[in-house]
Amino acid sequence: MLLSDTHKVADIVNGSLSIEEKIKFKGVCTDTRKTVTGRLFIALEGENFDGHLFTQNAEELGAKAIIAHKKVSTGLPTIIVKDTEKAYQKLATWFRQSLSPQVIAITGSNGKTTTKNMLDSILSLQAPTLSTKGNLNNHLGVPKTILELTNRHRYCVVEMGANHEKEITLLCDITKPDLALITNANNAHLGEFGSFESLVKAKGEIFKSLSQNGKALMNKESPHKSVWQQMSGTQKFTFFGNMSSIYASNIRHKRAHLNFDLHCNNDVIKINLAMIGLHQIDNALAAAAAANELGVSLSLIKEGLEKTTTEKGRLQLLESDRFTILDDSYNANPHSMKAAIDTLQSFSGEKIAVLGSMAELGANSRELHQEIGEYANQAGLDKLYTIGEHSKHYNGELFPNIESLYIQLNECHSGATILIKGSRMMNLDELVEILLKTSISS
Repeated sequence: MLLSDTHKVADIVNGSLSIEEKIKFKGVCTDTRKTVTGRLFIALEGENFDGHLFTQNAEELGAKAIIAHKKVSTGLPTIIVKDTEKAYQKLATWFRQSLSPQVIAITGSNGKTTTKNMLDSILSLQAPTLSTKGNLNNHLGVPKTILELTNRHRYCVVEMGANHEKEITLLCDITKPDLALITNANNAHLGEFGSFESLVKAKGEIFKSLSQNGKALMNKESPHKSVWQQMSGTQKFTFFGNMSSIYASNIRHKRAHLNFDLHCNNDVIKINLAMIGLHQIDNALAAAAAANELGVSLSLIKEGLEKTTTEKGRLQLLESDRFTILDDSYNANPHSMKAAIDTLQSFSGEKIAVLGSMAELGANSRELHQEIGEYANQAGLDKLYTIGEHSKHYNGELFPNIESLYIQLNECHSGATILIKGSRMMNLDELVEILLKTSISS
């Protein structure tokens, strides 16, 4: 946690002070709904929010000082800057350089959150570890994570998302990673990048940011391997997956678990992963490769992997007296859609897919929705139900709203296994909650 004073911070962010008195503070905050007492409040401004409107509230809650780029009504010492977002990032950049944890940066179209959680679970057994909370993986979330570091943290695992070029470069400028990992790259967020080639290069920015002493990790079978190697600032590569020295064999998929043998260089150990979906194997291999590179023993890697649980809405298996639900409602893109359908296919009994629209696919949206619809129909599922404007291209049975979907599932499919998946804007988590509540009360 950042411990500093207004004079020091004004110098770091190139701001001007409202008073000459030096005010000390402990920590930074940007949200008055969180801990404010004794902290520096930074008034961030975005499309749908403006922290400047809450400066008086921050004062009442015990903030010590404020950073702002507008005139604000407060009696607190204020540091005036041109742009509070850039000031926030500058402060995090300076703070990262003042500490010396091993920083591991993770990006990818799919699997980055699960890989981050797995690696955090492993490293936390070895030494104090800080990692990205939830989905705070953007230009505001990454500085927040860095500013929560303390001298006791030996590792910092930072998830990095991006929907346009140079965003990962910015995040790496802030975090200065020692080790960078790309899980994969596929056709997610194509609308913002404009082309698949641009998306692949954007992911590669994480390797480009590395120094010569940095370490780069990726799947040996990635079709983008040569692009990322050419972009990389280091030639120290570690590979995981098939055809590498870190791979899985003897894979067995049970109802709520994945069992496999983890091969790490010349050693092998049995893993019982409390997750579903064969794609989780690649995430486990990525986390194991990173931990191994950081000197963690294979026994701790096993313990950490086996302690990792599925996050809410990320292919989470939920069982009730009426349904088995595969809740993958958190988000969706074509690659993760196929992985979820594959997982549903492995279950016995009646299998229903409820698929919502996929967002941010740009000009390829119709074609990609059609592709997923064909994939679902070829999987031999019993029913394909869809919701959302673009979901009509799945060529399933289209429903106008969540309520109508619920009625259909509740009345016609008791005992079925139901996959529920769509982009976040579809709010399909509401359908999951309704199905579970109804099941409990019935």
